[in-house]
Amino acid sequence: MATLEILDSNREFARFPLEPGSVTAGRLRTNTVALENAGVSRQHLRIETDPTGTWHVLEDLGSLNGTYVNGQKIGACLVQVGDEIQLGQFRLKIVAD
Repeated sequence: MATLEILDSNREFARFPLEPGSVTAGRLRTNTVALENAGVSRQHLRIETDPTGTWHVLEDLGSLNGTYVNGQKIGACLVQVGDEIQLGQFRLKIVAD
């Protein structure tokens, strides 16, 4: 299984397992990952993990500043271990458990 590692200024901020289902990130506290930063939209992105825990699909939820995976702005894409996601001042990394 993979884990979503949240980095703020290159320091680990939090970790969330990417279990089957969805993880959301944004400024709202109702998100799985609540991130306080003006560069982060209220509902910024969602990561859906398939029932086997093998595939992770990241989708930008219409954020104002966009979502970047490995330096490229995306609308939606598959993400895997080793990928880096940028939103606002935060970097999110997909790491192996």
